[in-house]
Amino acid sequence: MEAPQGKSAINRYQLKEQHLLHRYKEPCQNYDLMGIIFVYLGNSKVKDRLINLLDLMFKSSKNASEKITTLHNDFGIDLTQEEEGDLEVMCNLGEGIYEDGLMKGKQEGWEKGRKEGRKEGRKEGRKEGRREGKLELALEMLKDGMALEKVAKYSKLSLSIIKELAKQNKLI
Repeated sequence: MEAPQGKSAINRYQLKEQHLLHRYKEPCQNYDLMGIIFVYLGNSKVKDRLINLLDLMFKSSKNASEKITTLHNDFGIDLTQEEEGDLEVMCNLGEGIYEDGLMKGKQEGWEKGRKEGRKEGRKEGRKEGRREGKLELALEMLKDGMALEKVAKYSKLSLSIIKELAKQNKLI
């Protein structure tokens, strides 16, 4: 999850027994079968190996082969060929989402730019259409859970615009 205030954190939530009528004590192992853990990946490096590993896997813009090398060198983790294939798919998934959103944004921006171009002059209409397309692309990436910094990088919009877009759409 996106880190509040940009700092990494891990929170755990557990079930707790409360006696509301009479007093019957259920053995803990019968009800404490579920827990919830939220992991927030911040924007800066920390000393925690788990957070750094998760950051590498889910936030890093490194490609699959760079991640495999880092897993081996920094974490002592060697992947099987099947796991390397899974990592490649995972890395390509984010790029695929970005490419799909980019194409959709370009198409919508072009169409809007064409329409607006007739009203305001073609150049200004296209410019506004491209901006709208970038905003729509950024919104799709935010909805898919991509980090704010990556959305800003890929959409070529400022981080403040991305944050405002996320707030307007109640994504942060």
